[in-house]
Amino acid sequence: MPIRAVSAWMILVAPLFAAEEAKMPAPELKGLDPPVLMPNGTEFKTWQPALQFAKSYFVDGSATNASDENPGTKERSFKTIQKAAEVLGPGERVVVAAGIYREWVRPRRGGSGPDKMVSYQAAPGAQVVIKGSRVVKDRWEPSEPKGVWKLALRADLFEHGYNPFTIPNITPEQFNPMDWAHRWRGHKPYTLPRGLVFQDGRRLRQADELGDLAKEAGTYWVEPNGPVLHVRLFDDADPNATMMEATTQQCVFAPEQMGLGYIHVAGFTIEHAGNGFPFPQYGALSAWRGHHWLIEGNTVRQANGVGIDIGDQFWGLPQPEPRQGWHIVRRNTVADCGVSGIQGLACRNGLVEDNLLIGNAFHPVEHYYETAGIKLHCNDGTLIRRNRIFDTLHGCGIWMDFANVNSRCCENVIVGTRTIHGGIFIEASLEPNLIDRNVIWGTHGAGIYEHDCQGQTFAHNFIGRTDGPAILLRGKVTDRKVGGRPVGTGGHIAVNNLFFENKQAISTQHKQEDMSGNLSEGIVGDFDRQTLTLTWQVTAPLPQCRSLPLITHDFFGAPLPAEGRVPGPFREAPKTTTPVRLRGAQP
Repeated sequence: MPIRAVSAWMILVAPLFAAEEAKMPAPELKGLDPPVLMPNGTEFKTWQPALQFAKSYFVDGSATNASDENPGTKERSFKTIQKAAEVLGPGERVVVAAGIYREWVRPRRGGSGPDKMVSYQAAPGAQVVIKGSRVVKDRWEPSEPKGVWKLALRADLFEHGYNPFTIPNITPEQFNPMDWAHRWRGHKPYTLPRGLVFQDGRRLRQADELGDLAKEAGTYWVEPNGPVLHVRLFDDADPNATMMEATTQQCVFAPEQMGLGYIHVAGFTIEHAGNGFPFPQYGALSAWRGHHWLIEGNTVRQANGVGIDIGDQFWGLPQPEPRQGWHIVRRNTVADCGVSGIQGLACRNGLVEDNLLIGNAFHPVEHYYETAGIKLHCNDGTLIRRNRIFDTLHGCGIWMDFANVNSRCCENVIVGTRTIHGGIFIEASLEPNLIDRNVIWGTHGAGIYEHDCQGQTFAHNFIGRTDGPAILLRGKVTDRKVGGRPVGTGGHIAVNNLFFENKQAISTQHKQEDMSGNLSEGIVGDFDRQTLTLTWQVTAPLPQCRSLPLITHDFFGAPLPAEGRVPGPFREAPKTTTPVRLRGAQP
């Protein structure tokens, strides 16, 4: 689907989903082991992918006899993944051999149920890389100042009609509905082009002005009147003697048709997306307003905007029926995405678990309020658990944004977050949600933060070495309404938490329902981020802890006693120095 103008994000909605998908029966649901209870007391259940296939196609771009004119057998494989995407139907899969594939993979159809999915799989043990960039082979010319080189990017690099070096990170049309971000109109980096440049696989940093290249190697600048690149490489290398890559696509794996369901994506490295900042949310890997996607075991990295998107993308876009949701996103590594690693709007009945997120939100744009490691809006019945999130540079580790209902965020390990909010942030929610048994360490900001919420529960978390409060219950900040109701203040339950060397334990100016059973004195501890080992002990008397019936197991899945619980995410609080490896968060 060509993208030919700055305002083109508004026309990416043309094809409607296949009508027969609306007639699909609801799949059978099954609980987790051990069971997980949601804030309304019901058990979390999700659909069960069968992953059995009647037919397999094969892609091997490196095979000498590979051709998209072949039948796609093992012996006569396709050359491109897109060719497989053209022919795959329900209950069929493609297995992709090792190699680099510079494509926009556009699934043409989805599956018809959990037992008849459409599957895209990397071959077992194969390193399969799908890139949204092209190698720049033209000759670079010396420029000024010394050490800087320049090149005009040829139009034929951008085969889908989308040139990220001519489109700003946020277009004027994108800004229009985002009234909270209007103060950033006309400011950098929002006005800078969204294209990325790589030197031998290493991302260069985009500079504001040409003169900035003299100050720092490993930078690039784009002329405002056309896609002319100026670069100063790491070690002041000659770009004619290195491999230079430039992003040419908005998405790397995403349908053109909205609303597709039962698609399986597994084992790929997906990188180099020149996508813009939300809204809309267009990830390097995008479910494109679909439903029942299983996204597992992938590495998604080096996206200018979002790594993976699993939601409505934007409230102003047409939405298919059945509405999107029921996605399972598990055991992926998402790294070096400029705004957010995993993002979704209106996340219904989702399961986001066992993912590793590193170094996301690298653009310094937190004050436009869309940045995080994981940022899911309007969660309804969604479970976010056992994710490891390191070094979110300009945003929260996890942000549950606006009108969350009956959702749970638990057993996550969040380390080294730099934010104006918190390692975990829940916003503008008036229905109960539960944030429990997380380990949050070394946050520049609060450990857990809320505003505009009422009646949330924060329990059995371990929060250490934040330079703000361990829990900041800020209360009413805006005059918004949620479902016609004014945003709330207070009435929270913040109980049975462990606080170690934070600036403050709990900060609040409002009446809360219960803040008992927390412990911030007599704790000795340290955390090794390389091994995920918390070494700690408690020397003070333990407080009496309220037993919350929704929390039935500890951080590792061990059953908790009905009475006599201890503060923190573990079954026991050791009296002697004890190393605890946080295996429950390993992907």
